[in-house]
Amino acid sequence: LKSSSARSERYRHKNPQQRRAPQRIAFGAMALKDKLIKNFLIIGLLCVITFGLIFPAPGVAVNSIKLGTLGIPQLAVVIIFIVSGLCLDSVSDSLQPKALTLGAILVLGVTPLISWPILVLGKGRVDMTLLEGMAVFCVVPTTLSSGVTMVTQAKGNVSLAVLLTTITNLLGVFTMPWSVSLIFAASVSIPPMEMLFELIWLTLVPLVIGMGLRKASRTLEKFSKDNKKKLGLSQNTCILCVVWTMTSSAQDKIVHAAPSDLWACAFLAAAVHLVYRVVGYIVATAARLPGREWVTIVLMCSQKSLPVVVSVLSALPPALRVHAGVMVVPAIMAHAAQLIIDSILAVRWEQPDATETLKSALLPN
Repeated sequence: LKSSSARSERYRHKNPQQRRAPQRIAFGAMALKDKLIKNFLIIGLLCVITFGLIFPAPGVAVNSIKLGTLGIPQLAVVIIFIVSGLCLDSVSDSLQPKALTLGAILVLGVTPLISWPILVLGKGRVDMTLLEGMAVFCVVPTTLSSGVTMVTQAKGNVSLAVLLTTITNLLGVFTMPWSVSLIFAASVSIPPMEMLFELIWLTLVPLVIGMGLRKASRTLEKFSKDNKKKLGLSQNTCILCVVWTMTSSAQDKIVHAAPSDLWACAFLAAAVHLVYRVVGYIVATAARLPGREWVTIVLMCSQKSLPVVVSVLSALPPALRVHAGVMVVPAIMAHAAQLIIDSILAVRWEQPDATETLKSALLPN
């Protein structure tokens, strides 16, 4: 007892800085954990790409595994979209026909057009497979999760963002086969109807199943609400699995790619996102959308979905699928560019909600 009392007395007489040291360590660990979770996908992509390039054999082996008619990458895509359906919130408060129509046209009709100058102007200057991967990124719908997160930070119309995501991803299943067939028309003929069938089974059916399960079961609905972050991490883990197998399978082609081509893709990734941002800014301003809807449309229409790119590459014919590991590289760069640019701008979105302040925050100085 005397020994315990002496220790307590010594602790009371310690420097306050020393007493607070364990608390600082705990807060530091929590902050590190939050940063790792927030940047899980970007950090994970860097890790799996590095591992796949240095040790390709495990990824090649996993890529060859078949579960029935589905390979591991295709199964991962199915899981991604089932989870997406489970996590879609109610969109009953998002009835903004003007903004919704404008957003769908921008996402599915206007922004994919930039794939044409990328292919035409880059031909002969940059490796064609990398250009095709960048073009595929441009024709997919808006992002499934990060865009909605950014809209939340920007105090935009979150329900409108969720509904726009849902509609464009559903309609995109029917528009992408034709867009993608045009991208690869010079090298391999892709029957659009065959790819449409493949995408329906890989993306649309799992998404609808997830949405149906959420509607049918109160327990699942509560589970998806309470564990949204964990479910998001499971989606990202599936994306990492697909990227890992694709990178491993294309290791030889990636390591022999010209550094100048990779730098050109990095430049294109940032440039495409900024072009989308400017187009959205002009169109939403011309349409005189209210402040919250204005922010939502400009932001959502400047982002593209990496999970859908992965699903499209998984649905390509075998002659093209062997190059999927190279094609996914510019898509990853573009995804990283839109996350980095928008995360920087999101700091300014935390300012007061005046419409003009929000508008100026969406374009870099």
